[in-house]
Amino acid sequence: MAKKLIFRFGGSSSNNAEDYTGITKFKFRKLAAATKNFAPESLLGEGEYGRTFKGCLKRSGHDVVAIRQLDEESIHAIYECHDQTMLSTIRLRSLLHHPNIVDLIGYNTNDKDQMYFVYEFMPLGSLKRYLHGYQPKLSDFLLFKERIPEHDESSHARLFSRQCQRQSPEFVGECKITQKSDIYSFGLVLLELISGRVAEIKPSLIEWAISKLVYGKEFTTVADPLLNGHYPEQGLYQALSLAAQCLQHKDVARPSIGYVANVLSNLASETYDQNAIQINRAGTLAVGNIEKERLTAQWRHVRFFK
Repeated sequence: MAKKLIFRFGGSSSNNAEDYTGITKFKFRKLAAATKNFAPESLLGEGEYGRTFKGCLKRSGHDVVAIRQLDEESIHAIYECHDQTMLSTIRLRSLLHHPNIVDLIGYNTNDKDQMYFVYEFMPLGSLKRYLHGYQPKLSDFLLFKERIPEHDESSHARLFSRQCQRQSPEFVGECKITQKSDIYSFGLVLLELISGRVAEIKPSLIEWAISKLVYGKEFTTVADPLLNGHYPEQGLYQALSLAAQCLQHKDVARPSIGYVANVLSNLASETYDQNAIQINRAGTLAVGNIEKERLTAQWRHVRFFK
């Protein structure tokens, strides 16, 4: 590679164990030792962004870790963005701590033009695997710390990939990350949860949803068929409305994460009468025409990438 990525902040490079991001900048030899020199028996999985190895970093506070080795294509994609964008992304990711989100522990770049990210080791599976039954082919959103007893790769590298299915329009078009960029990505995850469909298939999940909600105006057909109609139409309407708000083309039009959490909390706390649901299936509309038109209007402002 013609140029080397230098991690900078305030105009100076950092060679210290801890840099401004608050996460550890590991030396390559330490990662090599942790993975037995990236031995085949340490390999956890391989996917579109590279390979992930299981490693042991003694005295790091995280004895067992997952070490992501980005492939050449992913590294090239990083160079397409300004290095300050890369730094901002790492810093934001390092500040994100939640019981259901994998911790980013550290990173490494070296003279061989390779790049590594070190994550909390997660032995119990991914949302993608849970929804679609995928085997260790890598998940874009590793959200579970409990459920399935295997390890899939997390996806901090998704932010750097050339592939656009889960990226916000401002990131794809301008390599720009805003507070609302991940809201867009979450909107797609929510749409996966609602529909039970895989985001990456053709046509894209968003394109498919638009065909149903804008042109066909058949919003009940978006629900996962495995539900077999056992859901409240009002709840489906509200979930699809929230997904549309998250997937708005302009980032300023997307809701805050606080708003998203509040809507989801309200939906989860609702008690639904199964008998009433059956009556609705028999012909009584749970969602009126005005609400349906409002939902259609929201989805007209959703964009997808071909």
